[in-house]
Amino acid sequence: MRKSAICTVAWLAFVATACVRTATNEATGAVDVDIESPTKTGEDWSGNIQGTGMWASITGKSHAMVSEGRTKLTLTLENVAPGTNFSWAVREGKCGEKGEIVGSASYYTTLTADSQGKAGATADLAMRLDEAKDYVVELYAPTTDPGTGMRAVAACGDLDD
Repeated sequence: MRKSAICTVAWLAFVATACVRTATNEATGAVDVDIESPTKTGEDWSGNIQGTGMWASITGKSHAMVSEGRTKLTLTLENVAPGTNFSWAVREGKCGEKGEIVGSASYYTTLTADSQGKAGATADLAMRLDEAKDYVVELYAPTTDPGTGMRAVAACGDLDD
């Protein structure tokens, strides 16, 4: 009985101090609700990167930390052909969609795979990700597709908050 009462009091203390944050997507009306510790600063986003087509061997991770109106993005890749260069960006939407690029293309530096087939990059955006929207990290093939004149998506991964 005493143990149950202590657990109940501890749970109530946690719930009473938890911070509930909501954000509404203006376009769709979707509401994102987060319950977090009031001591937490910023918002974490993360995702897995997976190659497509002839780049299917590529795997990786993405991480974004939103704090004080800025977003710091980190991208790490593995199983990339050594010396291969890729451009990348974060876009609104999910893998397979063609949403707007987040920020300026100049925020995103070119990735070059090292001799171990690993690559990484960071971007510091002077803006925050909107919790009510979906975002995707896209990695673009090093050459353009002759049929479309555009770079194909070599890998992508949804960012989840």
